[in-house]
Amino acid sequence: MVRLIIIIVAFLVMIGGLIGGLYFWGIDPLQKFNELVGNAPAAPGQTVAESPKAPAYVEFGLLIVPVVQDREVRKQAEMILRLEVPHNKQDVVAQNLPRLQNAYLQDMMSFLPRHLRGTDQLDHDVIRRRLTQLSERVLGPGLVRDVLIEQSTVK
Repeated sequence: MVRLIIIIVAFLVMIGGLIGGLYFWGIDPLQKFNELVGNAPAAPGQTVAESPKAPAYVEFGLLIVPVVQDREVRKQAEMILRLEVPHNKQDVVAQNLPRLQNAYLQDMMSFLPRHLRGTDQLDHDVIRRRLTQLSERVLGPGLVRDVLIEQSTVK
């Protein structure tokens, strides 16, 4: 019984290694299966629901904001941002990134000293809403759906 379990586990590890190796070399061993399953007709009488498109993103990059308190730079806030945009508006937003960078930096330099007065933690929800509203004012409504803060630190 123990030998049978060891043989089955060894077989599964070998199959997993084979599939992983094929993926590593750029060969998709399950491509034909995915094509067949993806193109399978719907059952009679069943409606086909459209799958929603995945959101499109524009990489904003790193936003470094000096926090000036009592006329001195006391802290520095760093945030890695991504902008969620409609699929057909990615180029427009990407072309206007310098305008957004300037607006975000100006707004955060006035907001963060009050926000970080008693703490060293950034409230992501408040900052996200603020940057989203600012994006609408700078670029117009409908271009930036949401601003995602992927990572943030205060030094």
